[in-house]
Amino acid sequence: MATAFRMRPPAGRRPRAASPNLTALLVLDALRTWVIPAAASTVIVAAAALSITGLVSGGGALAAAIVAALVLLLYIGERPLLAPDAPRRDQLLGAALGVVWLAACYLPFYTRIFPGAPLLEGAEIKADGSGLPLRIPAAGHSRIDLVLEGKLPPNPTGGAAPPVHYRLVLQGRDVRSVVEGQFEDTLKTQRLGRRGTTVVHQSHDSELRVLANPGNTDLTVTQVTLEPPTAPAVILSAFAHPLPGSLILGLAAAALLAAVAAFDRLGAVAETDGALTLATAAAIGAAVIFWTSNAVHPDFRTLVGSAIFGGPVGFAAGALLWWVAKKLIARPTR
Repeated sequence: MATAFRMRPPAGRRPRAASPNLTALLVLDALRTWVIPAAASTVIVAAAALSITGLVSGGGALAAAIVAALVLLLYIGERPLLAPDAPRRDQLLGAALGVVWLAACYLPFYTRIFPGAPLLEGAEIKADGSGLPLRIPAAGHSRIDLVLEGKLPPNPTGGAAPPVHYRLVLQGRDVRSVVEGQFEDTLKTQRLGRRGTTVVHQSHDSELRVLANPGNTDLTVTQVTLEPPTAPAVILSAFAHPLPGSLILGLAAAALLAAVAAFDRLGAVAETDGALTLATAAAIGAAVIFWTSNAVHPDFRTLVGSAIFGGPVGFAAGALLWWVAKKLIARPTR
């Protein structure tokens, strides 16, 4: 009778059972639970502190804080993809979408903080017409950002400085624009500690105006009116507007929201519940307020105000979009 023999492995060698990569699992678990939010929060706090102390330029610190805040929003939206059992295909797709998402959401903030090389810088215009006509080399640009900075005359009594009203007329080949506004100083009571208060001056002495230039030609400031006539000179700077037109921006925002909503709805991970869609809409809302604010040099106060006023509006719009997506797009069965 034939006898079956089983080959035994050589002495000292035993077959290894398949085991998961514990290091990779630990790294993913750390990223999923605390590393990313802790790092992003640390960058935001450090950037604000360095900006307040003056150790880092205000623009650089603000840009770093915005990147960290966007990374935190992206983490909230794509956190389920960091789970060990998340499909590899969805993880790769989420990574690619995350890179595009981060660049698209950061661009409006970046161009507002860093407007680029000026077309005109520090030109003075006085009430008596000194400095006119002033040419702005805007040829080739359909829109320009005009920055106006003024000085308020002192008040001999120590109260609020008297306001300065300005009116400028700009002439181009196919356009005549009138820029009008007012620089002013207000007194407000600020709390010191629990019981103390003090009166502080809040001066509005600079403005940013976006001007259309349909002829794509140079513009010329031909007239100036300052009231009172004894007001100090107005300083003008001009930059090429860095963003495309409103129609293109609207289409780009709609395309980004549609892509994110489809990813949230059709992805393999059901626990997202539209988190990335809501985060995207909130980021767009904050970016709109950040860009349309009248701050010439945006700072952390501008960013906080944009998040307070634009974030909730965008979040509400994102919630509506997610509700519509759930009604129109059926999740695939797996």
